[in-house]
Amino acid sequence: MSEKYDEIMDRVVVTKEMRGRILENVRKSGAQPEAKVIRFPHWKKYVAAAACFAVLLIGALTVPGLLPSSQENPPVDLQGTDGIVECQSVEELSKTIGFPISDITALPFEPTGTAYISSFGEIAEIDYTGADGQTAAYRKSVGTDDNSGIYDTFPDTEQISVGSVSATLKGDGTAFTLAVWTDGTYSYSVVLSNGVGIDGGRAIIQEIR
Repeated sequence: MSEKYDEIMDRVVVTKEMRGRILENVRKSGAQPEAKVIRFPHWKKYVAAAACFAVLLIGALTVPGLLPSSQENPPVDLQGTDGIVECQSVEELSKTIGFPISDITALPFEPTGTAYISSFGEIAEIDYTGADGQTAAYRKSVGTDDNSGIYDTFPDTEQISVGSVSATLKGDGTAFTLAVWTDGTYSYSVVLSNGVGIDGGRAIIQEIR
């Protein structure tokens, strides 16, 4: 059978015109090759789903209010955490600090500004400023330790007595910018920007003691 088929096929001759008609008939018939459908394996579908979820999650985190907050964080009140309290008057400072303190009137300049400060509930401080930039800081605290906060070495140091008080004046040899003393119950210090002479320092101590 196969031999007869081969003999017949050997005799078949397809001319150029016949080939053209065959191809034209095929085109008109609309025959097309079957399209292939590519199916993703299951794990790829899961990866695609995870990627979509990640996009949604990022969007929720970047848009305020899209996700409910699990816990409200109350605002932190930092007022007074450094232990510094500014008072409105010398009377308020005395009440806040727990012992009496008064203003100084024997300063070497006329104050144009005054600040009343309680430091950590231990040191009462009154800061004075003048029109020409002069400053003075007066401190009072319980105890006998030096509360000035100044530990520099001064070229000139003098011990003076004012009534029953022995005070130390420190300066540069031309003026005294620091006075410290104690009465056995409280410690006192006065720091001046421009300084005073011995008489000026004595007048300030006399008023305070």
